[in-house]
This record gives sequence, C-alpha cells and structure tokens, in this order.
Amino acid sequence: MTFLEAKQELARKLDIDYADIANNDVFSDADLGGYINTACFLAWDFTSWDFAEHSKTATLLTADITRGYVSYPTDIQPSSIYYFAIDGKEYHKKNFNGYKRYFQTNATAQDRYWAEFKRLIFFNTNIAQEGMSIDIYGKRNFQELSADADLLPFSPDTDSQSFSGNSGVVILAYAQALSSEKKMNATQGAVEEKRAYGIFGVLKSQLDLGRATEQPKETPMFEVPDFFRSQKGGRSSSPTGGFSI
Repeated sequence: MTFLEAKQELARKLDIDYADIANNDVFSDADLGGYINTACFLAWDFTSWDFAEHSKTATLLTADITRGYVSYPTDIQPSSIYYFAIDGKEYHKKNFNGYKRYFQTNATAQDRYWAEFKRLIFFNTNIAQEGMSIDIYGKRNFQELSADADLLPFSPDTDSQSFSGNSGVVILAYAQALSSEKKMNATQGAVEEKRAYGIFGVLKSQLDLGRATEQPKETPMFEVPDFFRSQKGGRSSSPTGGFSI
C-alpha cells in the first residue's frame, strides 16, 4: 500500500471525496497525511518488526579509538542495537556504569565489551585498531512518508507486497481523526484504536511464534538435567536418584 492509497482509504472511512479534498471544509490532504504518518509511527514502535531490522557498517578511525567511542547511527533507534562487532568479532553489551568501573580497575583488559551512553557507543579500545570494520545491527528509525508512492511499513518492498498491518495503520489513523477536534468522537475513536492494535497484536504473535523456533547454535533447545545421574552401562550406582528393584 502506498501513501496515496492509504490517504484515499482514510478519506473513504471519513466519507470524504479524496479527488475533491482541496475543497473539503473539515480535512485537508495534509491532515490525512499527518494521521497516516502518526499511525505508521505508532505501529512501528509497537514491536521489533522484522522489516524494521537494520544494519550499518563503518571503518574504525584513530579518532574513534582515542575517544573510546563511536557515535550512534542516526538512522538506528536508541537502545535497539542487539549486535555489535569490530573486525568481525562480536562484542558483548554491558551496563554503562559497570563498563566504566570494570575498565577503571582493569585498564589493560582484552574483553570484547561495549556499552552505550547518550547515543554514544563505547568499546574496549585495547583490542581495536584503525581500519577495522564496525558492524552494527539494530532497529531502523521510521522514515516519515511524504511522496504519494512511498510505501507503508507493512509493504516493505513493493506496493503489491502488503500485510494486514497496513489496514491496521489506516484504522489507527481513522481513530485519530475521529478523536480530533474536527470530529470530536472520542468514543468511536477508542473503538477503532482497539481494532487497530488488535491487528498489530495478531501479527506480533505470528512474528513471536516464528522467532521462538530460532535457536542459537551453541545453546541446546532444551536443557534437561540428569535427574537420575545415569552412568554408562546401566543404572546409576549412586544412591542419589537411583532406584532399587
């Protein structure tokens, strides 16, 4: 679904002739676009959608090592980074205060640790060198729609690729319009808002279900303790967890 299609659908819900929107006494084209953009923003922030995943690659500079940090990418949401690597090696995120305390008492430590503070990414400079690559994975910021052909979030690649989330966006935009000073129908607005978030909730459940099947390579799917302390060759000879027959 495109930005234009979303505005046209919203106009239909408001019983407006979009083709004659310039002469409408209540809503302007900018009003409809504003409602759609706000709804997109709220939908974007509802959860960590797969289409919002983003990555950045850069090269480490001497100045970065001297400062001990690199700036947060402007197009990645704060605190959304889930993977940070230098020279192809993953660094593990730590609480900023703990990070600072650790390196104050372990100034030459070789641990691959990083922390963030005020949109700055601090990293262990003891093992970093100029020219090394930096890889960052996180959640992209929502880019406001402006051109008629701009795609809604739930059409991540093409106009023909569309999910029910786009309908949720239009319904949420409709809820805002109803609750606005122009319509002053907050009661129905609340009903439509609930419908919209219900759609997002169903999609989130499907996404969560798919992610639940993912398994880190080094972690077994199920950790099953050996309650009976089995030993090779038969029953356990240990009295703990052993049974006599």
